Amino acid sequence: MQVTDEILLKAIEDKDEKAFSQFYERYSRTILCFVLSKVHNREAAKEIVQNFWVAFWENPRILRPNKNGNVKVFMLQYLRFRIYDMYRIAVPETIHVEETNIPSVVTADAYIEKKELIKIVRDALRNSSSLTQDAFWMRANNVSAKETAMKLNTTTQTVHNKFSHSLATIRKYIKKHYPELIKYGSTNITLFTFIAIICDFIRG
Repeated sequence: MQVTDEILLKAIEDKDEKAFSQFYERYSRTILCFVLSKVHNREAAKEIVQNFWVAFWENPRILRPNKNGNVKVFMLQYLRFRIYDMYRIAVPETIHVEETNIPSVVTADAYIEKKELIKIVRDALRNSSSLTQDAFWMRANNVSAKETAMKLNTTTQTVHNKFSHSLATIRKYIKKHYPELIKYGSTNITLFTFIAIICDFIRG
């Protein structure tokens, strides 16, 4: 019977090199191929992958197993954030997300990750008003503020305010419940990066 990822993570927390080697053998190829498929640059991919393994050895808790003790879905999602961080550094945050060259992360094999990410956002906004939620999802789907205001029978300023409030709520929720997704060493994922990912997923 194969040892679960969860068991290996616990052993790696105790600096068990054998467990780390087993985990590495299990996922090293998957991770490299995944990152390469997103950045299309071997040197950049190798740097991201190398940084991941260093961070993982230092703190295995950056990954979270699912109910079956498997970390693959969460791990690929974590790597996706790191890839967006790389593009965020290279692309000024004042540029609109559609104007960047960030590769699409919505593929057939990423459907589970897409559902999970959107669920995180829905959970974050669960206690927000229906107007706030509707304004956020319409704007995330690239509906203009003017059209959103008309459909929601409110003003464009209110739409802007509700959307801004939603972003703050989401970021606060992520920082509290999923800190490992937005922290990598001393670098925190920016709000721009996170919302770019959400919008890319929703539109996909």
